[in-house]
Amino acid sequence: MPKSDGLLRIIGPSLGWLLAGLPLCAVTTGALAQPREAAAVADTLVDYRMARGDHLYALARLYFLRQSDFAVVQRINHIADPLQIPVGTVLRIPARLLRSEPLEARVEAVRGTASIQQGGSAGNPRPAAGMAVRPGAVLETGADGFLGLTLSNGSQISIPTRSRVRILAMRRFLLTKGVDFDIAVDRGKFETQATPLSSGASQFRLRTPRAVSAIRGTVLRVGYQPDREDSMTEVLDGSVAVQSAGGSAQAAIVPKGRGAVVAATGSVKTEALLAAPEIDDPGRIVSEPVAAFLLRPVPGARGYHVQVAADAGFSDLVGEATAGGTQVALPALGNGRWFARVSAIAASGLEGESQVYSIRRVLAGLDAGAEQDADRLKFNWSGAGAGQRIYRFQMFRGDPRTRPMVDEPGLSTHALTVSGVDDGVYYWRVGMRQYADGDVVENWLPFQKLTVTGAGR
Repeated sequence: MPKSDGLLRIIGPSLGWLLAGLPLCAVTTGALAQPREAAAVADTLVDYRMARGDHLYALARLYFLRQSDFAVVQRINHIADPLQIPVGTVLRIPARLLRSEPLEARVEAVRGTASIQQGGSAGNPRPAAGMAVRPGAVLETGADGFLGLTLSNGSQISIPTRSRVRILAMRRFLLTKGVDFDIAVDRGKFETQATPLSSGASQFRLRTPRAVSAIRGTVLRVGYQPDREDSMTEVLDGSVAVQSAGGSAQAAIVPKGRGAVVAATGSVKTEALLAAPEIDDPGRIVSEPVAAFLLRPVPGARGYHVQVAADAGFSDLVGEATAGGTQVALPALGNGRWFARVSAIAASGLEGESQVYSIRRVLAGLDAGAEQDADRLKFNWSGAGAGQRIYRFQMFRGDPRTRPMVDEPGLSTHALTVSGVDDGVYYWRVGMRQYADGDVVENWLPFQKLTVTGAGR
């Protein structure tokens, strides 16, 4: 008898065993998976190394959905005698023949607009921290949405904004004890820090409509946009096998620091990821009403991406933005201590290496305007943020690099009138010091040019 008979006696009579013995489409929400992908998951081959006492008839009786399926495995592996298979022989067994038990993931963090559909749920309910995510689930995030998940083996998953992800399979094969994760990215991006798979029989695949990435203990990003013809895989740690979804081209092994672009034709092209950009003046307090990050240019970049999270591991993302230039803005970032992750985007669309910064956000907004009345100029300003604000007004004639003609520090009011102004060109600006919770934040508006005409009339 095979070495695993005890397992059969323990869990064989249970409902879990019966459910685990059903085909994949019966233990997932079949309507949520595309037929071709469901077939691809079912046709996955699982490796099993024969142990002392094993023979094909017993394996089929204990671990196959139907005992008669031993003949399929015998044919695939060119076995002459099912009762006489040498110890150590590796059998390749189609996953669709094997009994398995379903696994669950767990929602760790959710922000903004997000939804989950699973198990015949009506509508698209909002996920909640601690919620179980089962095979067949469809997860979506909106323009301000984010979802963080943990798989049963500890792997961390991040689903950023404007993404749609389907859980095709999360299961454990009873024969090998290996886990099988198969996840499809229909739109947007998917980031994972995959825990190294403990068994050689375990598998973790990420799919897009264009490509399949097989991973083992890897940190990577996989992305797909329906309006693009390419699928993107970016490897930040470990290595990944990337192949076109149709399997028409040989899989490319993509190591750490490289990315792969899979085109609609099935071709797989790899390239080095761009280096991580640096934030200009990373120690400054981010005080503007719209939090802006100025990045130092990276050669070859066509754009930049900034993500902000509440934790250094980025399992709780609070916002992200991209820009074609080196200034990237996040409009709705609250006060506090945050972590910013920055990366450059290549001409191919691949996102490069990332770098993480700890940042401090204290809103100290400032706005100002000016109006002329004969030879008088009236200046108005306002501040935004918590705490006490003290203003300083400066005005220069002709050249802001000269000594100011008006310099008024320590103002608590929001207006100032300057009389007796002659025709000419002037420059002025307003600064602010904000005091709150023991912090002092200083913010200056840029110089404003003002041309005065008809002052003496």
